[in-house]
Amino acid sequence: MREGRRPLYAHQAVGQLGHGLAGPFVPYYATRLGATTADLGWLSAFSNLFPNLLQLPWGRLSDRVGRRVPFIVLGTILSMSLFLLIAASASPWQLILVVLVQSLAISMVVPNWSALLGEKIAFGKRGRVFGSVSRIGGIASLMGTLLAALIVFQAPQTSAEGFHIPFVIAAIVGIASGLVLLLVRETKATVTEGDGSPRTDPTVDAERRADFLYFVKVQTFYNFFMSMIWPLVPITVAVVLGASNLHIVMITVVTAVSTIVLQSQVGRLLDRVGPVALIQASRFLFVLVPLAYGFANDLFFIYLVAVAMGVPTAIVNIAFNAYILDVAPPKKHAEYFGLFNGAIGLVTFAGTLLGGYLARASEGALGSLWLGLLAVYVISFVGRTAGAFLSLRIRDPTKYPESVDQVWRRFEHYLVNDRR
Repeated sequence: MREGRRPLYAHQAVGQLGHGLAGPFVPYYATRLGATTADLGWLSAFSNLFPNLLQLPWGRLSDRVGRRVPFIVLGTILSMSLFLLIAASASPWQLILVVLVQSLAISMVVPNWSALLGEKIAFGKRGRVFGSVSRIGGIASLMGTLLAALIVFQAPQTSAEGFHIPFVIAAIVGIASGLVLLLVRETKATVTEGDGSPRTDPTVDAERRADFLYFVKVQTFYNFFMSMIWPLVPITVAVVLGASNLHIVMITVVTAVSTIVLQSQVGRLLDRVGPVALIQASRFLFVLVPLAYGFANDLFFIYLVAVAMGVPTAIVNIAFNAYILDVAPPKKHAEYFGLFNGAIGLVTFAGTLLGGYLARASEGALGSLWLGLLAVYVISFVGRTAGAFLSLRIRDPTKYPESVDQVWRRFEHYLVNDRR
């Protein structure tokens, strides 16, 4: 099994190297091209809607064909090659239109990659392996970001041109990551070969589907309010706090390092307690982020936020996929991923647009960019808080070896013994 995972690890590493070079900097690149909060709202909206909107039909098609790799390879090559056109964009709306097309290609990749990983990994080992895959991807992404930092440092610190070379390199590296997956051995049996989760009867399947639909509803509610601040963050960092291109890169580096350090531990914990407790924790940990950005008066606070977000980001990287694999029927993995991600895409499309336009309207009404941004940050905080409490009703569809209380008591026991 480990032998068969090598192309998966290689794809993740090479692909995330390309993502680290370019992905985090697209919104900041837009600000250097003169994007407003409304423009960034459209950019974030398209980035969230179109990678998710077509996932359900792509997932259903993949489930019926019984193959994942062709969809992943084609989508990866198309999406990553479009970084060349992003680099050539001369205005915010040229950039936004390219991102729209890129997002459509990404929709082919996401449900099939998640399903392929789940089907190649036995139940009970998902957390550890997902954690390893995410850690490898995180390290590769960090290397890409550091390379971008070296390149950006040589260019004027408030110009758009500094990001051109990283975008070009990302396109080349990303195409290579797609080709690597051609090494994966895949037959139509793949859709069930790695799934070791317990089989259930129709009644249990119906209960699980009801649990899944509640899970989707809660996450769409939460992500609507979560996404409202996404177009605001680049404005806060680059305009309100006056970050240079190098600061922007280093904030991304700090976030990546914090996540990488914690990824394996989160994966091991997931295998013990299941994904639901971790998902619930991540919802509460993200609650204070809007207020942190809203009241930050120095880039130092942004770096602190980047460090603190390592835990919930590490959880998001693996726990949501693990939950969907647990709750979905074995032959409908990609369909369930597509349904979940499609719903998230729709609400984050609306949330980012609303956030961008609300910030612009609030700025005009209050006479201050900072106050306009703060008003939206507060709305996001209130909505996230409500969504976090709603998430407490999510149930684990599969039994795991331990509860969170048992893990915590064991941890306290070790801690007391160490003190003695």
